[in-house]
Amino acid sequence: MNTFRRIALLLTLLLAVLPAHAQTTRKKTTRKKAVATKVAKKKPTAKGKKKAPPAEDPSPADTGDVASPQPMVFGEPDAPSAPSDTPKAPESRPSLATPTQAPPPASTEPVKPEGRPSLAHSPVAPSAATGPVALFSVPRTPGAAEAAVRLETELRNHLQRGGDVPFVDLGQAFPPSEPLPLTKADALFEEGRGAYDNLDPEMAEARFREAVAAYEKAPGDLRPQRLSETYLFLGASRMLNGDTAGAKESFLRSVVADASTRPDKALFGQDVQKAFDDARAEVAAQPAGTLVVDSLPAGAQVRVRGEDVGVTPLKGVSVAPGRHPVVVSLPGHTSYAQFAEVKPAGSAQVKATLEPGPGLSAIREAAVRAGSKAAFDSETLPPETAAIADRLDARYLVLAAVSQDKKGRFGAELQVWDVRTQARLRGVEIDLSGKERDESPAATAEKVRGFINGSMAPRVAESTGSGESLLKRPWFWAVVGGVAAVTAGAVYVVTQDNGRPFNPVSGGVGF
Repeated sequence: MNTFRRIALLLTLLLAVLPAHAQTTRKKTTRKKAVATKVAKKKPTAKGKKKAPPAEDPSPADTGDVASPQPMVFGEPDAPSAPSDTPKAPESRPSLATPTQAPPPASTEPVKPEGRPSLAHSPVAPSAATGPVALFSVPRTPGAAEAAVRLETELRNHLQRGGDVPFVDLGQAFPPSEPLPLTKADALFEEGRGAYDNLDPEMAEARFREAVAAYEKAPGDLRPQRLSETYLFLGASRMLNGDTAGAKESFLRSVVADASTRPDKALFGQDVQKAFDDARAEVAAQPAGTLVVDSLPAGAQVRVRGEDVGVTPLKGVSVAPGRHPVVVSLPGHTSYAQFAEVKPAGSAQVKATLEPGPGLSAIREAAVRAGSKAAFDSETLPPETAAIADRLDARYLVLAAVSQDKKGRFGAELQVWDVRTQARLRGVEIDLSGKERDESPAATAEKVRGFINGSMAPRVAESTGSGESLLKRPWFWAVVGGVAAVTAGAVYVVTQDNGRPFNPVSGGVGF
């Protein structure tokens, strides 16, 4: 019995020890597999692939342990082992799941919106005119010709002050003619020169007088240097003939004609050189006079002794006493030339009326027809207007028609055509009495400037402070793409610009 009891106690002890030993061995093996799994996860991280950790297999075959015949309820280590293994797997997952491509789009996209607001909020200046402008003021009634010329000059001056309205270059459209060769005068000069060299002072004096008369008949074509040289030889010939007073007069005129003239020592003796120097000193000692030049139309170039001195109206030009050739010229017009006699400390006045040349005359005749009431009331581009723009290579044509009522008061109506887009500014009234500031030439010029530069846009009807609708006031209508709108004091008519070049009118009007 004692032996049997001892064997039973040993078996019971073995049964109690073996499960605990198996559980301890199994726990150690599981921990080793977790470390191996963690190392294996580093390889997919390098390749950029995400792989789930291998599942833990509790079978005895995986651990190499002996299977327990009953549930392993012995020991507390199983409880903490589960949470200790679970957090290790999530620690590696966030590093793999974090995206790294997001920053590049964030650095490139914000750049574009920063530039757009600055363009949207920046002020936009009115666009400048894209083509030259031609301006004509014509009389619509008898007796309004002079008023039309003055109005054209005034409108041109107002529009040119801003520097943003380019005008047609009439000098290029109508280039000035070349100076006529003074063949007869040059021939007389050469004959007098030959007689002087042959010691025939009487013949030389006669030929030089004739040459002076021939040169002074054409003040617009003569060369001041040649006239001064002719007077010099005339004075020298008179000295040889014993006419000292006549020689002094000739030398004075030579100095006035060209102050840079000097006697050639190889041609003239000491007496001529001394008399000429005395004449120069006398001219320099005299008080200067003034020259006043005016023209119709104004804005003409003024040349005195071949030098440009300004544009008309010109006042207070200081000149030496004597006779001066004055030339007044304006593109497209016939030049005006005359000799002006200026006294010491005195004043001389030149008034030039410039007549249009043949080419400009034909243009103005067409402008008169284009400024008629029928042409202003036309809903389409009149052929005369198209022909003028084509001849002058102008995009905008400004036409002002001046009329005189029964009481003798002058007024004008103005229209502006954009021949490229067929847009028109119409219904602009001009008051030439100076009473209405809103209808003055200066205010009219601003309306024209706004139309040409594109800053004038039609406005919808709005109410005034008194509650009266602008539609009931004497304002004018505009049609833009078939929609009615209101503009202040003018009608703005626009049609669509198809982008095609202007097709000039080839028939009916020619220049």
